Parts: sequence; C-alpha cells; structure tokens
Amino acid sequence: MLLLDEPDAHLHIILQKQIYDMLRRIASKRNCRLIIATHAEVLIDTTSPEQILSFYERPHRLISDIDREEVREAIKRLTATDLLLVDRARGMLYLEDDTDFELLKAWANVLEHPAATWFNERPFWHNNHGRNPAEAKGHFFALRAVRRHVRALLLLDGDNRELPDHGMTADGLEVLRWQRYEVESYLIHPQVLRRYVEKFGGHLFADRAETFLRDQLPPAVYRDPLSHHDYLRTTPASKTLLPGFFESAQLPITKSEYYLVAETMARDEIPEEVKEKLDALGRTVCVASDGNGVFGRVG
Repeated sequence: MLLLDEPDAHLHIILQKQIYDMLRRIASKRNCRLIIATHAEVLIDTTSPEQILSFYERPHRLISDIDREEVREAIKRLTATDLLLVDRARGMLYLEDDTDFELLKAWANVLEHPAATWFNERPFWHNNHGRNPAEAKGHFFALRAVRRHVRALLLLDGDNRELPDHGMTADGLEVLRWQRYEVESYLIHPQVLRRYVEKFGGHLFADRAETFLRDQLPPAVYRDPLSHHDYLRTTPASKTLLPGFFESAQLPITKSEYYLVAETMARDEIPEEVKEKLDALGRTVCVASDGNGVFGRVG
C-alpha cells in the first residue's frame, strides 16, 4: 500500500496528470494500492467516484458522477471561509455586489428586522460580481458537496427582468428580483436625500440638491416615492440620478458609500418591498436550529 500526501502540490495541471499516471503505472506493476490525499481536480476527474472518499461534511465514499462533480466544484470554488461558515450556516445569500449587502444591512438595522443579527454577527454571503446567475448556481452546487441540505437565496436587480428564470434555479436555490431597476433605486426619497445633504452641507447645498431632484424626477415620484412607478423600474439610479444629485450638492460620495444614506432613513421611509425581501432572507438564510431540527428566526 502506497500512501501519498498531495504529491500534486504546487505542480502545473499537466504535471499533476503526468505524476498521477506514473503513480498508477508503478502501483499496477508492484501490485499495490494507492491512497492519495489531494485537492487536485485532475485526479478527481480521472478517478471513478466509488474510488473517492470525500471528507466534506463527513467521511463518505462517492456514489455517482454527480457526487464527483460536486466535490470537484467544491475544491475549485469554495474558499476556506466558505468551508468554515457553511458548517454553521442555514443558508447562503447571493448578491450582485458589496453595495447590495451594505444597503440590506443598513435597512435591516433601521427596521430592527430579525435578519439584522445575521448581518451584524454571522453573515454568510457570496459576491456574485454582477448579474451572473451561473456563478451563483455553480457556487451553490459546490456548497451542496459540503452540506447536502444547505439552502440559498439569489437576489437580483430588476433590470433584465424579462429574462426567464430557466437555468437559474436549482433544488434549494430561490431566485428573487427587485421590482425597481436596482437596489439603489430604493434610496430615491426626496426627504431622505435632502436630510442627508443638509447634515453634511447645510441648507444652501440641500436647496440646490432638492432643486435638482424636482427637475429630474417625475412629479408623481417626487410626491410619492414609496409607490410603484415605471420611472423607478426603468431608471438606473446609481448611474444617473444619484451621482447627479450628489454632484449638485457638491458632496463627494461614491456608490460604495450609499449605505450611509440608507442608515439615515426612518422606518416609514423604507419601501415595503425592502421588508419583504428581508423576510424572504429570514426564511431561507437567517435561521438557526434549536437542536431538535426545528428552525426559527435568528435574533
């Protein structure tokens, strides 16, 4: 019996394959068994599932090609942090970028939503780097190799809402979209934006910024920013309205800092849909076991 600990370490993938083929030939000639500890995808790809023992979740022998593919994806996609947190987490949240996470966190805190505990203490989420459902689906597929019954929520912006969800969903992965164009669209509230500018720039700059909003927003949106409007469904606020607003106020704030605006909102200034999305997050991700297999909200 020949025991080897990562003989493929630090080798190019082509050399990994060559080393493995050489070892198999040697084992065959000497009539011995190979037992190899490895993280190399090429070794997994060229080994029958029943010959692979996975230590993800618990030591177990793989059964099918699907099991092998899950393990391979886990090795390729999951970070050490993923492996540490998935063991304690109920589920994974997939978002388009860091801005989405910070905005949701700010709103959860303002609303004192049960999900706030998850955001502040033990968030388990993945940056999808844009609208790329395949990335989320692939990452989730890898997670299932580590924890079979993990669940996930993919939250997408409202742009391209006409595209079907076919190909996005998977068993245990829920896909939701914002009704407005993007998550930053829920910051469009004249009183909130004026109050934020007034706090840092005073009345003069706040007046200038408010004039900009009056000129840019349809009257119905200006009067009632919490209702549903086609303007909010079709306008990329983070690329047009919000940069122009802060420029008119001579207030240097970037997209990554928009969560600071969200933190100043009152409960009744946050659209109801935000709470609905946080509720969905709570049901899918922000829950914890009581030790008896019964799950409830964290917090």
